[in-house]
Amino acid sequence: QGMVDISASWLGGYIWGFACGIGGGQDERLMTYMPEVAALTFFLSQHWQFPQLRQPAWILGARMLCKGLDGTARFDFRLANVTQAPITSDLVEVKLKGAAYNVSGSRPFAAFMSENQGFFNWRNRWDEAPLARRNKLPSQRDVGRGSWHAFEQQVKAWYRSVALTSYSEAVRPAMQELVASVGTGPWLAGLWWGDSQLGFLAVWLGHAIAAPTWGEGEAPLPVDYYLYSAFTESPGNQCIVHASDACQACMKRCNDDPLLDTAFWMPGEAFFDGHSCVPAQPDVCGETGVGDIISAYAGDSAGDLWARVEDRLAAEGSSTESTVFDVVVRTPSVLLP
Repeated sequence: QGMVDISASWLGGYIWGFACGIGGGQDERLMTYMPEVAALTFFLSQHWQFPQLRQPAWILGARMLCKGLDGTARFDFRLANVTQAPITSDLVEVKLKGAAYNVSGSRPFAAFMSENQGFFNWRNRWDEAPLARRNKLPSQRDVGRGSWHAFEQQVKAWYRSVALTSYSEAVRPAMQELVASVGTGPWLAGLWWGDSQLGFLAVWLGHAIAAPTWGEGEAPLPVDYYLYSAFTESPGNQCIVHASDACQACMKRCNDDPLLDTAFWMPGEAFFDGHSCVPAQPDVCGETGVGDIISAYAGDSAGDLWARVEDRLAAEGSSTESTVFDVVVRTPSVLLP
């Protein structure tokens, strides 16, 4: 399965030339736990100042050579090597311009960013960070044409980065041979402070449009969306993609067993009375969850659902009283003359 790294505008995180350690984001941790990715990023650097690569980027042949890292980073306090890491047993023969190469198929690595980094300045608007972590910041739901961080830009970013046709014809057979599926976490949310429900919708729509470029059949490139009660970059926020009771239970779990301080970094403005997890408050969770969304719209076209999301959110204006999922499934009221 290909792993999606929610990168910044450049792949490499902020460890090169910025920090003496793993850093606070999952991007930096992946650079450390997958040293082959870090080495390529360093020696093939395209940045004028720091060793970083342009995104989107796929790195085929990458492997997780250290153990303990998951979406929570709860167990990464001790960097330990995988003692039985595959060296030759995972090799797959691929063709590139007529030549055959043996390449690891363990963990293809894809790095690309959502188009919302810095859409609000939490340093100057400290009161907005807690709102964003609860999916209650109006600017998270921007659907305006021409806005650089609008929902359409997120769908396009996922499509552009995943579609096989975005890459050279010479490497497409190797990508098809090595990448059987794609796995992602709360893309768009995390430390970019996007709405986690809109993040799921952007992934689902973008992938539905991109997957057919990988081949024919019902599911030429499946995508797995991983859910965490305490994702390292914004503990508790991803719980909001669940419906009502499940959402509350997820947040309770996060608050009952919060992450260690070593497992995450967030600015002080993003905490809730000193706590890292989003509090389990009734107004945060909606009636509609990710399962309801999939059941309701799995048979629709991506274009129809995309238009529905934008139309419904535009009609809501700046209101964030209802969750995105609740707004999308709601039947509009009809005013009779």
